Amino acid sequence: MSVEASNAATAAATPLWDGSAPAAETNGPKAANETDTSVTVDATVPTAPDGGWGWMVVLGSFVMHVIVYGIMYSFGVFVEDFVDYFECSKSAVGGLGSLMFGVTWSSGNADLTYYSER
Repeated sequence: MSVEASNAATAAATPLWDGSAPAAETNGPKAANETDTSVTVDATVPTAPDGGWGWMVVLGSFVMHVIVYGIMYSFGVFVEDFVDYFECSKSAVGGLGSLMFGVTWSSGNADLTYYSER
């Protein structure tokens, strides 16, 4: 197949922005045994059923996860300050960090079960 024929085939299969297909190139009349293999392409862009609000939910979820997991995973940086402020042992402050992880991770499954679409 030549480059020109390949480009013509690609152009014939590519829809235009206004939804119409380009005119097919013909190289003379069709033989009796040839069939029309043209394909109609619907080039309309579907709109989101929620109006695009889903992306705001994704953004809010991302920000929430960054803040919550940022606090949880940087907890070790603040252990010395908590020990000095509360005047307790490192094991007591470590228990607070474990409690924070445990409540966060165990409540995630309950939330999904309760708020799921299924």
